[in-house]
Amino acid sequence: MNIGIVVYSETGNTKGVAKILKQKIEAYGHKARIEHIRADKKRKHLEIAPSTHPYDRLYFAAPVHAFTLAQPMKKYLRDLPDLPEVPVGVFVTQQFRHKIFGGMQALRYMKRMLKKRDATITASGIVHWTHPGRDRIIDEITDELLK
Repeated sequence: MNIGIVVYSETGNTKGVAKILKQKIEAYGHKARIEHIRADKKRKHLEIAPSTHPYDRLYFAAPVHAFTLAQPMKKYLRDLPDLPEVPVGVFVTQQFRHKIFGGMQALRYMKRMLKKRDATITASGIVHWTHPGRDRIIDEITDELLK
């Protein structure tokens, strides 16, 4: 199986979780590639918007900014082509420990936009970066995404 992990990350936190997910995917014998979304300095325009083809499965990951999904990921998802019959997993990273501080809103946005593209969402999760059990949370979420 050929799996793509589409990531927007500024500080490296989201990218770090994506790397863990990639390692777990590869441990199952699948091919995985992390594709990076890049935006200009003001986050108004995407400089790199990765293709979702030819992946058999996709994951989308981004941080929470100002209590919502990071703008570059929003822009990317708005322009995404349809994804029928492609299983999709999503996750976000956020600084705060409580999902009500943007994590849930960010996931809802991602799911809504992906459902408009006919994607089948299989799993989702929020990594609370300052939570003392962060490593355990990352392990649980990446395991859930692989189901």
